[in-house]
Amino acid sequence: MSLVSHPNSVVSSRKWVVRVVVTALALGALIAGYVFWRPGKAGPNVVAGKFFPVQPVDLDVKVKKDGELQAVNNIDVVCMVEGLNTLVQVVKEGAFVKKGEVLVQIDSSLIRQKIDDTSIDLQKAQADLETSKQLKEIQDSQNDANLKAAAVSLELAKIAQRQYIDGLYPQQLADDSTAVKMAEITLKNKKDDLSQTQGLFAKGFVTAADVKAAELSVTTCDNDLSKAKTALDVLTRFSHEMDLRGKESYTVQCEQAMERTKKENAINHRQKQVDLDTKEEALRVVKRKFEHLKEQLAACTIAAPADGLVVYAPTPSGSGQPLEQGAQVRERQPLLRLPDTTSMKAVLRVNESQVTHLRPGQRAVVSITGVMGPVGATLDKISPVADSSQRWWNPDLREYPVELTLDDTPPNLKPGISVKGEVYVDRLSDVVAVPLAALYTEKSSSYVFIRNGEDVRPAAVKVGETNETLAQLIDGLAAGEQVLLLEAGQGRDLLEKAGIHLEEASEHKRHGDEKRPGVAAVTKTPDVRTASVDR
Repeated sequence: MSLVSHPNSVVSSRKWVVRVVVTALALGALIAGYVFWRPGKAGPNVVAGKFFPVQPVDLDVKVKKDGELQAVNNIDVVCMVEGLNTLVQVVKEGAFVKKGEVLVQIDSSLIRQKIDDTSIDLQKAQADLETSKQLKEIQDSQNDANLKAAAVSLELAKIAQRQYIDGLYPQQLADDSTAVKMAEITLKNKKDDLSQTQGLFAKGFVTAADVKAAELSVTTCDNDLSKAKTALDVLTRFSHEMDLRGKESYTVQCEQAMERTKKENAINHRQKQVDLDTKEEALRVVKRKFEHLKEQLAACTIAAPADGLVVYAPTPSGSGQPLEQGAQVRERQPLLRLPDTTSMKAVLRVNESQVTHLRPGQRAVVSITGVMGPVGATLDKISPVADSSQRWWNPDLREYPVELTLDDTPPNLKPGISVKGEVYVDRLSDVVAVPLAALYTEKSSSYVFIRNGEDVRPAAVKVGETNETLAQLIDGLAAGEQVLLLEAGQGRDLLEKAGIHLEEASEHKRHGDEKRPGVAAVTKTPDVRTASVDR
């Protein structure tokens, strides 16, 4: 039958307390019914001692463990300053602080010096960026001017080529052709004049000098005609070709200069843009560094984020340096914790052999040091990972933190107060159970010693659930019998007197021979003496 009640019910908590008291009274009644038996005549097999009458009882299965109080809600204060730094001021542990009060002050002299140096770097980076912007603007303006000049030169070259082809050459060709025609006409006229002068000289009207002058004029005109023809021939065969090729070549050169200017402009623009981008990125880096240093400077002063009680965080393992003025702290190191003491929980560290019985939602009772009466609680969380804080001292120890949230938190409690918690796992009704003192367990074998007249006889039993006082016996014992409450070392002596040697029984069991004359079958059971320590 499950013992889980409503997790937040005060009435349910009181019922659990009452149930614990009732169980204790019932156990007391059973103890009061012990049979104290001392035979009147001692013999070799006579046993004197206390006997317990076996009868069906209701067995509460509980997991009982010591622990400590912790707050349900905590605010951790962590050092966010990079590197290793020195504490200048720290609030006293146990002090109650208000929101905004200074908790920790870390030495910031080195950070302030870095801020001053970075401020100079920031001003230089801003000046470099401004210079780079202006140089880029100048280069863009120069690129535009060079491109326009190249475009004008190309346009002029094309115009000059068209001017020569469509204007200058035809005009010069026409002029030279006209000059040839005029020289031919002039020469013909001079020849006619010479012929008339010679006729007049024959008649005696002119002198020989006139004839000579006429002949000279013909010769001159003939030379002029020859020059005009030569000039026309040079123009059509040489000058025109040379001038045309020159115009075409200049146009091609201007086109190439245009393309070259475009490429040079692109290269110059890219260089200035890369320089500008570099300066901008350098400025961003310096700004980020400056802002980060300001954040680091602000992190040197840690104020309380909320009202709370100051609890120092554990020091890093192996450091051995307490949290005090002048101590060295590192980045991400927990410094303080502000627990909310209005809502507390009990943290138990339960052995791995018992933690499998626990489930979230199970009810529990917590006894707090300095608080009258137990307090109801609910199991809220079982850690999936074993606690490793004691692994150096006991490598084989596996304990899992278990959190029990208190139904009501008494006033004036502080984290770290010792508690004892009892988690109710189950209730078994009408089961055969004996006190743990009546049970002898060695490895996988468990025995009780049943009263047999003036003597006792051993009986192998199978153990089920246990609590801090009783163990359920699933097999090997019936109600109405009386079992001996053993004293220290008495169980092994009684087994040896009965001819039972556990080493031999274990050897036979390993070979499958679990039954032999005079020895009951041994059933594998847990080590109750060990388990009862924590239950």
